[in-house]
Amino acid sequence: MGEISGALSKATNQLRYRRALRSLVRPSAADPRYHSAFGGLWTDRRDAGEEVDRRLDAGAISSEEAETLRHWITHGYVILERAVDPAVCDRLREDLERAFREGDQKLVMYLGGDRTPRRLDADTDIHHTRVLDVYVYYDSARQALFSQPIVRFLRSIFDERPLLFQSLTFASGSEQPMHQDSGFVVVSSPLKFAASWIALEDIQSGSGELAYIDGSHRLPEYLFSGKYKHWNAKRDGDAQHHEWHTRMHENADRMGLARRTFLGKQGDVLIWSADLAHGGSAVTDPSLTRNSLVGHYCPTNVEPFYFKLEPDRRATRLHGDGSFASQIYGV
Repeated sequence: MGEISGALSKATNQLRYRRALRSLVRPSAADPRYHSAFGGLWTDRRDAGEEVDRRLDAGAISSEEAETLRHWITHGYVILERAVDPAVCDRLREDLERAFREGDQKLVMYLGGDRTPRRLDADTDIHHTRVLDVYVYYDSARQALFSQPIVRFLRSIFDERPLLFQSLTFASGSEQPMHQDSGFVVVSSPLKFAASWIALEDIQSGSGELAYIDGSHRLPEYLFSGKYKHWNAKRDGDAQHHEWHTRMHENADRMGLARRTFLGKQGDVLIWSADLAHGGSAVTDPSLTRNSLVGHYCPTNVEPFYFKLEPDRRATRLHGDGSFASQIYGV
């Protein structure tokens, strides 16, 4: 009976996965109002600049907010200085340092480039690890990820309450190759999400600082297997992943897009759109840390892909003007 039950469960999951994928295929009739065949946020519409003017004229946004939105539309990112209280940053760093020193079996981490989840044991090396979704257990992380300036900006581009659905912490530079999150972060509407990168300390050159390609959210769109926005290793293979990565750089060079780095001060936040190419610079001074917290958010009317695959992880919890969920722990 156990084998039969297991086979049925596996078949159910496979069916659920195939059904969920149907909503992620490029539409046969794309909406011409958008730059992408997959649509996106209102800021991804071709008339987004005019919409900013309309909102400003109606008194829905201030002139400062209008300028921030125009920068987002053109460049694909914004920088919010001192958006997170430095005291909150210090508290989160202390929470994490204590967890690495004493262990915290509630938390799951990845070690180096290994994608095998591990529990956080005592005396784990804080470098080259990524702790997942710490906001579920640490109030300091929730305070940072739901700081008022972050939430206010997300609400302005989402027109909805933001849902935080995953996060990563870093103590040192990741040196992750340049990539677009839409290739790996999967939600029910492939471009309706954004990410925040919070500097938990003053970031120094040589620490593996965050790098990004200005304006790369408007690069020509690459379709995996001819119809998907996200890469799947089994379906698409390494060759397509390599081709995607190569074309990203070739097109950025052809369009004359600038590569920039983010040397944020403690509490500064960089928010980027789903298609902005970004990664980690080379670590040229291993003695330097790069303590940071990354969060991914979508509007509440959009669903992370894991909601369909794992219905028991669909629960959300309110926090101020936002809410959060977690595939790793549930809430």
